[in-house]
Amino acid sequence: MLRKKHIDWPLLWSALKTDLGLMLTMLCVGIITTAVGGGIFYVDFGDWGAMIAGAFFALMGAGLVLLAIVTTYSGASYLYGQALLRKHGVEVDGVLTKKEADCQFHQEYDHRNEPQGEGHYQCDLLIEFDFQFDGQSHSGAFYLSKLATFDKLQEGDPVPLKVLRFDPSVHKVRERRLANILKGREPQMPFLVPEGAEIGQLA
Repeated sequence: MLRKKHIDWPLLWSALKTDLGLMLTMLCVGIITTAVGGGIFYVDFGDWGAMIAGAFFALMGAGLVLLAIVTTYSGASYLYGQALLRKHGVEVDGVLTKKEADCQFHQEYDHRNEPQGEGHYQCDLLIEFDFQFDGQSHSGAFYLSKLATFDKLQEGDPVPLKVLRFDPSVHKVRERRLANILKGREPQMPFLVPEGAEIGQLA
């Protein structure tokens, strides 16, 4: 969490505005649904059918309100962090300590529980690294979006980073710069990712 004195309010407002419309819509629907459900529960108290229906609507509305808050907080935090890095980020080099491909197989089924198609793998490409900043050691992790870059990386390789000047826990890999560094290198064998896998975009 960034210290209060380092909050860039214009950037924070810009990040919040991105999801503001969706958040307000979900909040309004959630509040209305909660109010309707609570009203049914109160007015028809003693009628078990109405009470169950009212409680269901109230809980569903409360869930929408909670989802709106969590989704907005998560999205705004990410966008705000990226905006801060663009404005206040410092370029440093880290050292790769680990790379890992987390692959899950996905298969769709029809109504008879018969497989549709051949299925596919979805993989998240995680790298971990150490870096020095302001005389202190830090560790970080990042999900790469390019398989070609991931395949060429080896432990001990330099990893170009952008680190937030006043909070080094906020950082990202400069993927374009990393790809240029590795240009011309052959992929590391054996491959960690199945052929044709879909690469997750978690960065």
